[in-house]
Parts: sequence; C-alpha cells; structure tokens
Amino acid sequence: MRPVRREGGFVLVLVLAMLVVLSLLAGSIAATTSRLLEQATQRERGMQDQLDMASTRATVLYLIGTQRLTVGGLTVDNLVSFGEDGVRPSQSPADIEGNGLLLPVGTEIAMDGRAYRGIGNARFAIQDENGLFAVNWNSPARLERLLAQGGQQRPVAAPALFNRIMDYQDRDNLYRLDSLEADGYRSAGMLPPTNLPLATPMELFRVAGWEQALSFLTPVDVSDTLTVESVSVLNVNTAPARVLGTLPGVDQEMAERAIAYRKLQPFMTDTAFFRFLGLQPTLDAPVAVYPARSGTLKLWPSQGGQVRLLHWRSTPSEDRGRPWREDYELIQSRASSRNDAAYPVRSRLFREPVAARK
Repeated sequence: MRPVRREGGFVLVLVLAMLVVLSLLAGSIAATTSRLLEQATQRERGMQDQLDMASTRATVLYLIGTQRLTVGGLTVDNLVSFGEDGVRPSQSPADIEGNGLLLPVGTEIAMDGRAYRGIGNARFAIQDENGLFAVNWNSPARLERLLAQGGQQRPVAAPALFNRIMDYQDRDNLYRLDSLEADGYRSAGMLPPTNLPLATPMELFRVAGWEQALSFLTPVDVSDTLTVESVSVLNVNTAPARVLGTLPGVDQEMAERAIAYRKLQPFMTDTAFFRFLGLQPTLDAPVAVYPARSGTLKLWPSQGGQVRLLHWRSTPSEDRGRPWREDYELIQSRASSRNDAAYPVRSRLFREPVAARK
C-alpha cells in the first residue's frame, strides 16, 4: 500500500504545482493585457491630443488670416463696436473706416499670452510681437533694466551686449566697442557669427556674453520675453510684467497692477496707460496699444506635457501667397498642467473636436 500512497502524494504535489504555475501565468497574462490596454489608451489619447492641437492651430491661424485686430486682441466674429451706439455687425471697411474698427468688442482672444481652451483637449495662447522686448531695436538703457531683473553681476555691460548682437549679424569684420568678430569667437571656443539676422530668440545664446546675461531666464522665459523682429514700440496691452518693467519708472508692482487692469479694460491710448500709473510719457520708450501682425502661438494638451511654439506672421498683401506665414517652430517641455487657467473662446469654431480614428 505504501507505493500507492507515495504516488497519490506525488500527483497531489504535481497538481498543486500546476495550479501555481497556471495562477502565475494567468496573473502574467492579466498584467500584460492591462499594460497593453493602458498603452493603447495612451496612444489613442495621444493621437486625439495631436489632432485637437492641429485643429486648434488651423482654426487660430484661420482667424489670424481673416479677422481684424482691435486694442483688445484678435476678433472672432464680424461685430464692430460703435461706442455709445453699441455693437453691430460690420459693414464694408469703406463704410465704417475709422469708426469703431479698433475699439474692443469684448469677445476678442487676448494676445498677451493667456491660456485659452482650444478644440477638444487642446489649449493655446497667442503672444503679440509688439508686447515683447526687441533686442535689436531697444536702447541699451532699457536692456540694462531688463537684465537688472536677474539681480546678478555681469562681466559684460548692456551697451557691449548690444554691440555684440550687431557684430554677430552684420557682414563686415569691423569691431564695435567691446565686441567680438569671428576670430574672437574661435579663441573662446564658440561657433563664429552667422553674419545673418537672428532667426529666433534662442539664437541669442550663441552671441558672446548673452548666455550668462540671460542665465536668470529659462528657455521658456526667453521666448515669452524677447523677440528678434523689427519692433520699435511696446504694446502695453500685451506685454508681460517683465517687459513692462523695462519702461522708465515702472516697477514690478506697477506692472502687475497694469496687467490686472487691462484684463478688465484694455488701455485705449498710451496717455491712458501713463496716467493710470501716475507717470509722464517718455520718448525713451515709445508705447502703443495696438497689436502687431506677427507673434507666437503656443499649443499644448490640457493634461500638460510638451508645448509647441510657432512664430506666425500675417501676410495679407503677399502676392499669390498665403494670408499668413510660419517662420519657425520650437518644442518646449512643460511637466505641469495649465488647464486650470484656460479661458473659453466665444466662437462656434471651437465647439466640437474631430474624433481620431481607432
């Protein structure tokens, strides 16, 4: 009888071992299936996010190419303000020229970098070029006020930094004061100047002395603060606090106060801006209240993640061309979500997203 008991015990152990193996196999299959489902869900969500961002991008650029600008930003319909006579649908430009076209109507997309809800899960922000600090056009005094916000000592003064930008872009080998040309860059172990206009604000890091001067700014801050375009005025309705702080007499508290005010009512004239802050207008920093026909557009998913930044330029008079042009595009990393600060757009164009195919 003993052999029989031994065989029965062996069979029982074998059955238990098989059950353990099957349980482990089932658990592994379940975990793998769950992981594959999660990956498929993430891919689907990623495809939908990309589609929502592409749809939002096309819609915003369509508005930029077809709608007019007011002191309040980019309009989304054909309504025109007639002051005390209220808001009415626009007629032909010839009929209402100079009568209400620039007045805010209250439905505009602000061009001061604030976040808006796009199509689906997309978010976007438009920044007017006139609201940025033009490194090629502003005076060394204003550049000094900008760099002083970093609160650090710099081996290169603002006038020399300005001269180095000029020498980096011009085609001659003549030296401005305290500047460098190709041989100086090679001696410093840097790439020589391109002798071409700066393509993006990020190219400033290739100009001698500028990387250290801008060390208090992140790459995102650089694109949100500086422009390399030909901008000779500052739009106080769209400039961030850091740029407003470069105006003579404007400190951080005053800049924040002006931004809070313009969210309720844009400044209609430069005089109104200076009067609001209790300052006198100055010729050192020409001020405007109207946006430029160029700027940046940021797009990102509502859950956070990478931000796409493109530089756009309205070209309505370009012969046989598109109504806008995209000069460059950058990818920025952003880990946190900005969904809580997104404003709705008062336009039917931003209602329903296009569903991605599974």
